[in-house]
Amino acid sequence: SLARRVVQDSGAASLPELMNQRLTGVTVNEIQGNPFQADVNYRGFTASPLLGTPQGLSVYQDGVRINEPFGDIVNWDLIPRMAISGIDLIPGSNPLFGLNTLGGALSIHTKNGLKDPGATLEAEVGSFGRRSASAEFSGKVGELGVYVAGTAFRDDGWRDFSPSKVDQFFGKLSHRNGPLEMDLTWTHADTDLIGN
Repeated sequence: SLARRVVQDSGAASLPELMNQRLTGVTVNEIQGNPFQADVNYRGFTASPLLGTPQGLSVYQDGVRINEPFGDIVNWDLIPRMAISGIDLIPGSNPLFGLNTLGGALSIHTKNGLKDPGATLEAEVGSFGRRSASAEFSGKVGELGVYVAGTAFRDDGWRDFSPSKVDQFFGKLSHRNGPLEMDLTWTHADTDLIGN
């Protein structure tokens, strides 16, 4: 389980990189040579964006399964790291999490305006032309909360002719009425990931 502060302070570019750094039993293979196209392995079971890889982990974002219907693949580039409030990795095969939950389930919780007010701006520069900028805003009016986050990531790659471009947007509208909370979430990504 990862708390919000650990996620924010990790400095990881992508969710697989974050899990590799902070979750016990998780290893990452960047077979495609791209941080957003990694195979995440947990106790011998895999969640991968590569069609044909036997999938053994289910991935949920705010209770909604985000494994693609065709091939059960996981598009890591659709999950903005800045919007993550917490991560739980539930080990074992459990039919509660649906098909191909052979090794476990990854549950990602995102921020909302009701619990996480404020604004943040981040910029990073690194080797091989890596640069990124991220911004988030969160606020509430009465029982209505708004959260928006965006990330622009560029990387020239460690090989020639293997650049990456990732633009992510995440928005969440939340409403609380007594013990009930309703959320409307929108995730969008525009990517150009050139691996092998």
